[in-house]
Amino acid sequence: MRAARGMALSALERGYVSAVRSYGAGPVWLYWRHILPNVVSALIVNATLNFPQTTLLESSLSFLGLDIQPPMTSLGNMLGYGREYLLTAWWIAVIPGVAISLTALAVSILGDELRDRLDPMLADKRAI
Repeated sequence: MRAARGMALSALERGYVSAVRSYGAGPVWLYWRHILPNVVSALIVNATLNFPQTTLLESSLSFLGLDIQPPMTSLGNMLGYGREYLLTAWWIAVIPGVAISLTALAVSILGDELRDRLDPMLADKRAI
C-alpha cells in the first residue's frame, strides 16, 4: 500500500498530469485514466515478487504450529505432520515441501518475466 501511494504521488508531479489538469480533468478522471495505467505495472510486479516471500513465511509459521489451526490445512501444516513419517512414508513430507518450493519459484519467475516485459527502461536495453 505504501508503494502504491508513493508511486501515485510521484506520478502526480509529472508534466503530463499538469497538462491534463489544465484541460479541466477532474481527480477521478486523472487517477483512473492517467495515474493508474502508469502505476499498475509496477504494482503487479511488486506483488508477484513479494508473493514467494509471503508464501514461505506462512508455510514456516504453519510448520511451527503458529498459524492456521486444524481443521483448516496449509502446506506448512502438512509438512510438519509428515515429519513424523520421514522414515516410513517420506512422500507425506516431501510432496508439500516440493509444492511450496515450486510455487515460490514459479511466481518468482513470473514476477521477473513481468518486470522484464512491463518496465520501459528494460525494454530499451533489450532493443540494443
